[in-house]
Amino acid sequence: MDELFHQMVQLPGYSPNTIRTYSDNYKVHIGPFLGDADIKDLHYPELQLFFASKSSVGKSAVKTSKSILKNIGILAVKAGYISDWPIDLVSLSGVDNSRHHESGDEYLPETDFRKLLDRVSTGWNTFSCGARAMFLLLGYYLGLRISEASALKWEDVDLVRKTVTVRRQLVYVGINAPEYYTIDMTKTQKSRATLPIPAPLLDALEQWREYNPYPYVLCLEDGRFLDPKQTRRTIKDYAADLGFSFHPHMLRHTFITNLVLAGTDPKTIAELARHKSPVTSLQIYTEITDVRMAEAVARTFEDETPDLKA
Repeated sequence: MDELFHQMVQLPGYSPNTIRTYSDNYKVHIGPFLGDADIKDLHYPELQLFFASKSSVGKSAVKTSKSILKNIGILAVKAGYISDWPIDLVSLSGVDNSRHHESGDEYLPETDFRKLLDRVSTGWNTFSCGARAMFLLLGYYLGLRISEASALKWEDVDLVRKTVTVRRQLVYVGINAPEYYTIDMTKTQKSRATLPIPAPLLDALEQWREYNPYPYVLCLEDGRFLDPKQTRRTIKDYAADLGFSFHPHMLRHTFITNLVLAGTDPKTIAELARHKSPVTSLQIYTEITDVRMAEAVARTFEDETPDLKA
């Protein structure tokens, strides 16, 4: 498994951020237990036992471990070491360390988004407040990933044509702020795209452009990169004070969910979400559609109570 993991992260398509995240996770959660194992000896029972032993580990880390093992298995199948890899059959355990929101862990209702935006926009350092607010707006209205938003330049923003082009990402995982740098590479080839700017975001960008003279849309008042890790912690604390949980990926999930709730067709959602596979968009589309169907049935028949004795 150790050899396969090192081969896997050398394959094209993995960003430095992903490699660092995968390497840290593998070192702590997978390597000490499965590193010396022959993948031919790992079947469903062994894999399920491994994940059952992770009941005290955070769910996020467990999900990352599953992604790593899934990719290792794909490599092993392609290389002919094994014929199949039953990783999708296993059930995950783990501790949910987030504070649950009434509407779900991934969706941020507009009322809560507005509260958070107001809180982030208020503070003694006007520039930092503006940058954090723009961080929220780019995720909420465009579904940008944290590394994409942090690497966005003004040259990528066309305020006349009302478009934003995603073409690079910030490398920041596992390194200190002075070492941050950008690469002309996105998470997947599909992630590289030009997106339309909604009116509320366009207004905010026009105002922020007059205030921010630096090359990057998100930056500190001296032009340095806005630290995604520090920004995430700060906004998470603000959200906790307001009574709900927050992590940056919620903005992307909320962007996609709002497209579904607006009646957008799955193909368009997949294009705007820039998913590598439309299956990911379809899963969210189906999830939300099921909820809407249940709500529709409840509304339709809420006043009808049949008399079974009639």
